[in-house]
Amino acid sequence: MVAILALEALALVGIAIGYAAQLGQPGPVGLPGRLFLLAVMLGAAAWQGWVGWSFAGGKAWTRAAIVVWQIFQIILAVPLISPANDGMTAAFGWALLVPAAAGILLVFSGSTMRHLAATEKLRRE
Repeated sequence: MVAILALEALALVGIAIGYAAQLGQPGPVGLPGRLFLLAVMLGAAAWQGWVGWSFAGGKAWTRAAIVVWQIFQIILAVPLISPANDGMTAAFGWALLVPAAAGILLVFSGSTMRHLAATEKLRRE
């Protein structure tokens, strides 16, 4: 689970770097809006990294954060995998969908439950 979260955070940093490289290109959104979107991307990557780190530490609150992020990622991925899109767009959609689906399954797995329960029990003692 931690590896999936780390890969998602790194992928978001990579997307933000690619986006930052194109800030000077013309488009419908002005520079302040583009800088804001870049800040949101970097903030989301930092948040995802922190959630992964906290999950590794056994913090129970991370389960909710992981589920919300994976659902958000699935919502973004589903329109991208439609047959109307070109191959690269569909591939990007699948690259979003597969780890998100795996994350949803893993966050509710028995090993995750035991990991979070064991560390919560240690904190109470």
